[in-house]
Amino acid sequence: MIRTAVLVMGLAACLAAASCTSAARAIPELAWEPRSDWINVRTDVAPRAVGDGAADDTASLQAALDALSDQGGKRNTVYLPPGTYRITRTLVLAKRDGIAVLGHGRTTRIVWDGPGGTGDDSRMFWSDGTPRSRYVGLTWDGRGKAHVGFDYDSKGLFETENDHRHEAFLNFTGAGLRVGHDQKLAAAETTITNCLFQNCDRGAAILTFNDYNFTFAGCAFLDCGTGVFGGKGSNFYVRDSHFERSRAADVRIAAEHACAVRRCTSVGSRRFIEESSIAPLTVQDCHVSAWTDPAGAVALNFGPAIVFDCVFTAAPGRHPPITLAGGQRLIVSHNRSAETDGLVKAADRAVVTEVPDGKRGGSLTSARQEFLADKADVGGKVFDARRDFGAKADGKSDDAAAIQAALDAARRHGRGAVAYLPSGDYAVGSTLRVTGRDYRFAGSGTHTRLLWDGSPGGVIVHVRDPERITVEDLNVGEAGQQNSAVDILQTGSGAAASVHYERVWVYGMYRKQAGTKGFVARDLPQGTVIRADHFNGNLHFMNSARATVLFNSSYEGAIIVEGKGEGPRDGFLGFQTRLGTINLCGVYVRDSQGLVMSDYYVEQADRLMEMRGGPGDRAGRITIGMPKTHCTENPVIDVQGYHGRIAIGPSMLYPGGITPARIVHEGASPLWLVWMACQGYEVEPAFQLGASAKCVLLGNAGKGAGPNAVPDGGMAEVADALDDLRRLGALDLELNY
Repeated sequence: MIRTAVLVMGLAACLAAASCTSAARAIPELAWEPRSDWINVRTDVAPRAVGDGAADDTASLQAALDALSDQGGKRNTVYLPPGTYRITRTLVLAKRDGIAVLGHGRTTRIVWDGPGGTGDDSRMFWSDGTPRSRYVGLTWDGRGKAHVGFDYDSKGLFETENDHRHEAFLNFTGAGLRVGHDQKLAAAETTITNCLFQNCDRGAAILTFNDYNFTFAGCAFLDCGTGVFGGKGSNFYVRDSHFERSRAADVRIAAEHACAVRRCTSVGSRRFIEESSIAPLTVQDCHVSAWTDPAGAVALNFGPAIVFDCVFTAAPGRHPPITLAGGQRLIVSHNRSAETDGLVKAADRAVVTEVPDGKRGGSLTSARQEFLADKADVGGKVFDARRDFGAKADGKSDDAAAIQAALDAARRHGRGAVAYLPSGDYAVGSTLRVTGRDYRFAGSGTHTRLLWDGSPGGVIVHVRDPERITVEDLNVGEAGQQNSAVDILQTGSGAAASVHYERVWVYGMYRKQAGTKGFVARDLPQGTVIRADHFNGNLHFMNSARATVLFNSSYEGAIIVEGKGEGPRDGFLGFQTRLGTINLCGVYVRDSQGLVMSDYYVEQADRLMEMRGGPGDRAGRITIGMPKTHCTENPVIDVQGYHGRIAIGPSMLYPGGITPARIVHEGASPLWLVWMACQGYEVEPAFQLGASAKCVLLGNAGKGAGPNAVPDGGMAEVADALDDLRRLGALDLELNY
């Protein structure tokens, strides 16, 4: 979903907006116009659901879930109109790929009237193998009796690329959202956005190994025992979220790989963070007030950490807010705790390094700042390509004209109209043109597939000069070997543009073919704004360094960034959550271009990055934090002629069949390499740098860590890298809130 007004807001306006600073305590009400391929629990199943809060609707909701298909051309979505649906037994959804369960937000309530206790019969929803699925606009109320709200507990399919948005998890004796209980196959790559967790023993609990890459964004955790619990082996990222009155801790971390807590606020909790992990941790731009534990607000144990731009107020005593265990390595910068005896209380052998303030600061203004939005736009009038314009969606007939007719109708109507493609395979013989303003191009998810059937080397979808356009829930060219050259091409003619991509799949996953098809942004002018959530596949940015690009969550494929002599670089290319697996190389930066990535998780890749530059390049800046780095070939990072600064960390170097992990540089152009807060877990980094390179080693731990080594001027480069992350955080608030 998109709140389109914020795409062009400045940061100052954003911080004054209600969605950033109001005490919103309810998820939105979503005004869906039902789609032709949805299963309505009130009309399309037997028995029909009543939704009055008194009738037992268990059988109706289960019948709707059982009717879901994970095949194209069939019904992949369950729809719950406004109402209160009382259930007395666990709802079960097993072995379905790419489905959706949608409600109206705060007016669609599912309430528990089944057994209490801690057994499996006291959970409201059991996901038993549902990858690439989404759950939107549902209120789950355990009524103080149910143990678990939503349970990822798969016995049959690896659960990945799932999304929860605009949901409330209320009154659970265990967890509102639980992952890993008795699982046989793991869950990973899941985003939880704009969700409310209230009065739960644990708001969200991620329990065990291989439960990785969970992102919480724009959430609120109120009156829970623990807000987010990460058990041994998990890893997660919490950003732009508010906590109040957590009885144990807002965030508990016992992770296998690095975690991050960014731009979060806390009021009246016992503690903000409790960490006991070998993995690195980043705490960025958090405001914590009135914690109740006199021993401190943040307890760190072992793993290297960076804490910057954090503010601690209304302390319960003079004890410093951050406590370090013995041997801990911590980097700090621009933190404030005026009411305590310093910022950090460190045990013996702990090493604290302070980085000077950068040119930028944090973006939050108060510990009472909140992010949960109580309004959201899901689109207006629906123009259905099959129902209204005769598309066949059989994978054979050329549906390009029918789809274009739906797009043109939505464009003419504007006001958030939706050009909708129900589930199915749409053969496309000519390029689809997406331009204009104020509408959406939408499908039902990964089972709405666009298949190129035109001349070899064509473009399936061309997005040109979009203004407040959303492209969502579409599979564009990802399926099979098609002879298109580009799946989605975005270009601009010079006018300011704004587009939001959400749940879009293009070619590139597991392909080891960087630069092949996928998404291409080419020659984007200044003023272009791209925002993306859950984008999967190859990404290629060409001569677009004046555009502002933010990928909140993206998965798989490879990134290529290039642009030789393209003019000013006054834009920004930023990524928050990202996953890359089974790549020859996950990131290619050419022509000394710039890139900022805060949480980039890499595993089962041949190599990590290639950075290239040449004579005459202006200096570029790359900053990348990596929760996990798991590569099988050397050099892991290959730098040839890049001019500028490359900062890596925090990162978890993980065994992948190579040790040491070589970072290689050649070339005459000046280069700074910053390696900070990295953990060598059975893998030692080895730096092979040319004479033009200077290397900063700061706050590292584990195998091959060594002492800090900072050449003259090196601290300024570290501060500059933190400024990159600050700019990414400011852009996150500006575009998302």
